[in-house]
Amino acid sequence: MRKTTLTLLWLCFMLSPFPALAEKEADELYEKAVRMHGTASTEEIFSLYARAAEAGHAAAQYNVAMMYANGETVNVDYQQSAYWFQKSSNQNFAPAKFRLGELYFFGMGGLQRDVERAQGLFQHGAELGDVDAQMNYAIMRAVARGEESAGDEALYWMEQAQQGGHESAEHYIAMLQANPEKQLTPDQQGVYWTQQRNYWIEMAAAYGVREAEEAVGESSTLDEAGPQ
Repeated sequence: MRKTTLTLLWLCFMLSPFPALAEKEADELYEKAVRMHGTASTEEIFSLYARAAEAGHAAAQYNVAMMYANGETVNVDYQQSAYWFQKSSNQNFAPAKFRLGELYFFGMGGLQRDVERAQGLFQHGAELGDVDAQMNYAIMRAVARGEESAGDEALYWMEQAQQGGHESAEHYIAMLQANPEKQLTPDQQGVYWTQQRNYWIEMAAAYGVREAEEAVGESSTLDEAGPQ
């Protein structure tokens, strides 16, 4: 699993020559929040991101969702995370598709566990270039027994993730290549998903949020072998 050290995603967007007023204001709020990191309080930064998110800024929506997931200046609230990841995902913001997919996969944030929907989000995020989504989608394809092309597809997306810098990709590529059918065992897959689920706890724990583990623990029970 790639352990992302940055909580938020800093992206600069080129403005169109004649943006709508709301879009222009949202861009300005977002860019101001980015510039203020290191000099302003997290409360001020969250306020700016929240205003930009309300105005429809996809990256700001993602950052607000991450701050709710982390417990930065707000209580850990995976339902709010799910809401804002959905908003951002609806605008085809690839990292949001990855995060929302995991919430569906684990049944977090008030969402019913929906493996099929999670896979669709991972696939779309993978196609948009998110390396974490590429890895998650590859892992799911690597256990799609009975589908002739699944192993090759899993290997392809793992290689894409490796090229993008995913830290675990090389390890799982070796596992696939060691199996003539390019499949992962249930145990191998279970280890991966356990690490992914623990990341949500670690992400919040980094901010000293003691409720994080309890909040994640209340999610629906995951079969360690994952979907078959």
